[in-house]
Amino acid sequence: MTSPARPAPLAVRLRSALPPVLVLAGAVGYLGVVPWVDELHAVPGQVSPWAQAGLVVLQAIALLFRRRHPVAVFGVAVLLDLLVLGSSGGELGIGSFGVILATYALARRAERRTVIRALVAGAVATTVVGGIAMIFGSSEEPLILVFAAVARIVLQYVLPAGVAEYARGRERLLSAIEDQARMAENERRISVQNDLRAERTALARELHDIAGHHLSGIIVSAQAASALVERDPERAREMLQTVQSDARTTLVDLRRTVGLLRSDDADAQGGGDGSTLGPATIPTIAAIPELVEAARSRGQHVAYTVTGEPRVLGPLAETAAYRTVQESLANAARHAPGAVCRVAVRFEVDAIELIVTNAASSQRPASPARDGYGLWGMRERAELIGARLTAAPTDDGGWCNRLTIPDEHRPDQQGPDQHRSDA
Repeated sequence: MTSPARPAPLAVRLRSALPPVLVLAGAVGYLGVVPWVDELHAVPGQVSPWAQAGLVVLQAIALLFRRRHPVAVFGVAVLLDLLVLGSSGGELGIGSFGVILATYALARRAERRTVIRALVAGAVATTVVGGIAMIFGSSEEPLILVFAAVARIVLQYVLPAGVAEYARGRERLLSAIEDQARMAENERRISVQNDLRAERTALARELHDIAGHHLSGIIVSAQAASALVERDPERAREMLQTVQSDARTTLVDLRRTVGLLRSDDADAQGGGDGSTLGPATIPTIAAIPELVEAARSRGQHVAYTVTGEPRVLGPLAETAAYRTVQESLANAARHAPGAVCRVAVRFEVDAIELIVTNAASSQRPASPARDGYGLWGMRERAELIGARLTAAPTDDGGWCNRLTIPDEHRPDQQGPDQHRSDA
């Protein structure tokens, strides 16, 4: 359904009325000049200047409707111009400006076939009427008369039609660019939603793996504790502690994973890193060297260092660490091709830091700018595990991603307090 037409602003109305005003000004100027021109030829059958100016005034009135009825206004403007030509021996051109404006409006708003037919008819009529009037009412040389007729056709029909066609072509080009931009935006949104849906499907698989792994261990430990409760109470107590630790870790990881999966697809502002996990594969920090080697095999210059004593985190934290390094290396390959990258894993006393930096690239990047969706996915993973992600350019024109994971994600460090805070 189309919305009702709104009244045009004052500036638009004034701009629309300007051409008719100029035509009226030409008529008034003609009336002021003609009485003072002593060289005005007396042409047989020539009407008074007032009548000729009146014809031009009628042109100006008709031009007020040139946008709504371009074909009719063009016909009226040409007819009035022919009357001016015929009444002045083919020498008076004050009606030409009105025809120029009518031709431009016709070529801008009418169909191409209609425009061509109207222009041909107008040019033929102008040539015939103007030629006959000049032959019988002018004393100029024939060559000059021919040149004047050709110049009139070019000025009144060819030039304004060409300018109008250029304007229409430019409008079509801009409209096509806008349509293409809208289509690209829709495709981007669909792609982002698909990537996010694939990421959530992958997280659902991880959820299954996490639950299956821990619950299986809980069942085995509970059965063993039940069998040892009378024969070896101390050993049974250790097994129950293992059950408690596994249950707590499972609860924490399940709550955080479900918290991410619960968010609505329609509210998503961007997609993840587009990676997918196998049905039984959970990436870990220990697999980062393989990720680095894969990047090197693709031609990236990557340096890898590890400091501190390596230790194991929970499945979601391990996955977030791995994916952060993976996305950072992918971003470096896209936006800084050929630049040296450095991957550093630091096992601190109370946290684990993963730092991925790349220097400025001297090559032209494959992508003009960072689209932000990979960073969005990394931030979402960081928030999911309570980590902190900082992403910012470096002083030398490169980029640095830093993920800090608190040590509370160690399975053997999640005590009762941590359990209560997550409950």
